Amino acid sequence: MLFTLFNRPYKKALFKRLSGFSPGADIPCGGRTELAFTMAMFMVMGRLAKMDGRVTEDEIQYANGIMKLMGLNSESRTQAIGFYEYGKHPGAEIFNSVGMMVKAIDQRSALAKLFMQIQCRAACLKGELRLKDKMLLRDVAEKLGYNKAEFQSMCSEEKVQSPAKPIKARSFLQNAYRVLQLEPSVADGEIRRAYLRMMSRNHPDKLASNNLSEESLRQAQEDSMAIRSAYETVCGFRKIRA
Repeated sequence: MLFTLFNRPYKKALFKRLSGFSPGADIPCGGRTELAFTMAMFMVMGRLAKMDGRVTEDEIQYANGIMKLMGLNSESRTQAIGFYEYGKHPGAEIFNSVGMMVKAIDQRSALAKLFMQIQCRAACLKGELRLKDKMLLRDVAEKLGYNKAEFQSMCSEEKVQSPAKPIKARSFLQNAYRVLQLEPSVADGEIRRAYLRMMSRNHPDKLASNNLSEESLRQAQEDSMAIRSAYETVCGFRKIRA
């Protein structure tokens, strides 16, 4: 559990980038957490790409897009490509890499969910989700603390995305408006009011007095971070002061 306490700035910045709330956020060095996350991310992705014996251009571009979103430097990018290539081999210990990542980011965390969403979308790049891919991802989801129903829900959500164009800045902005429960046409003055209203409902300090469980409080913290990041994204796009 102590492992999960390290590299918090890295995990917070990585969440902002991968979730699309702040795709340009600076990412500090993540140390062992960065290595574990990168290894698991691209080993699993490489295995999914090679499951049917061929790797498509869409799958390569998707992996490149994730590397860019993660803010990998030249050295880390070379390392990620190596993990991707290694993951293609049937003997690659991908579940060991996922286990190491779980120690760094914790089960059912915001990053754990993003990891699964990214992998589910990768599996859908060739069209319909295949049985072998689904079996692999279900085992990965179990290591991340998600049951069968939760895994199926994640897969269903990603199926309705446009897999050929998975990494788009415009979709990040649309997601930010959705988090704030606003329409893109809303006036500037309403943005801050919506932000304050949602933070009032979800702030962990306020909810702590309601004797919520530790898991509920952790979820409230993640929701608050997502709301704040969405607010910063919309303000940055409109060039108004956050």
